Amino acid sequence: MRKRAALLLAACMLLCGCRGGAQDEPAAFTVNGEAVSLREWNFYVRMNQMQWEKEGLERYGDDMWSRVADEEQGTTMADRLKEEVMDTVCRIHLANQHAEEYNVSLDDGKKQEIAERAESFMGAYHKALLDFAGADEEFVRERLSERELYLLVAQAAVADYEPEISEEEAHREGICYVLISTTGTKDAEGNRTPFSEEEIEQRARLAEEVCAAARETGSLKEAAETAGLTPIEGSMGSSNEGDGHEPRMLDAARLLEVGQVSDPVWTEEGWFVVQHTSDYDEEGTAYWRERLTELAREEEYERISREWRETAEITENPEIMDQVDVKIVLKELL
Repeated sequence: MRKRAALLLAACMLLCGCRGGAQDEPAAFTVNGEAVSLREWNFYVRMNQMQWEKEGLERYGDDMWSRVADEEQGTTMADRLKEEVMDTVCRIHLANQHAEEYNVSLDDGKKQEIAERAESFMGAYHKALLDFAGADEEFVRERLSERELYLLVAQAAVADYEPEISEEEAHREGICYVLISTTGTKDAEGNRTPFSEEEIEQRARLAEEVCAAARETGSLKEAAETAGLTPIEGSMGSSNEGDGHEPRMLDAARLLEVGQVSDPVWTEEGWFVVQHTSDYDEEGTAYWRERLTELAREEEYERISREWRETAEITENPEIMDQVDVKIVLKELL
């Protein structure tokens, strides 16, 4: 759920919730007495609908919104979209309601930047979509302002939080690796041309040759560069979790003594050859400690945000919320 929430927030980078609509606008729901207007609700749903369709329409087809997303509860993808948008809107409203507590606000420079981004936003989308979402420049500027305030609150809420990260958790060891790809070559436009069977066999022999040369010289970096390849110097921890490197390559690296070079490791990308270069990588350890701290602070903010949500008074007005009906795909507007 946190990953989906992060995607929704990313989709709303230029949008995000206002603190109540105009007094004459009906409220779709309220958050601690603060109204989320029908216009705002429609805006969020439509812009996220666009993002979801961009990612899933080709896969699911024009009836994607009527597809069952949860058979046990009988909810459709349209239901799920609305649930997750509402969660996102509530998170932002709740954060903004705590802005004064954390002594955060938007300075003049940020306000000017927001005004420029609002203007840019209005020029980036088709007028039919903007009309359907109920967006004008002032409205978008308000959304952007709330987005920025949300970010400031999220940072301030965990600014003094220092997680306990052990030396063992942060410890990284040095590696150097090279990939001999077997998937093909790309042109300037990103079009891929697959290797022939003969070329794939040649790439496999190249991996063996690089491996042998690295063992002879004691340096994979040197052997790879001599073969016209690009070696990557990095680091590894005690597990693959969150690492980002090829797991099979990392597994092979952990079996090596410092200085040793692995046999070629086959993956879907091609052949990896890896060398265990040191038992302590200072730069990698510092980076990893920072990364673990960042992740821990994200978790801490999630905890705080959940507490706000659990204690919040949220009142839904279904007859208003249901006016935003997700049926047609937005391409029909354009």
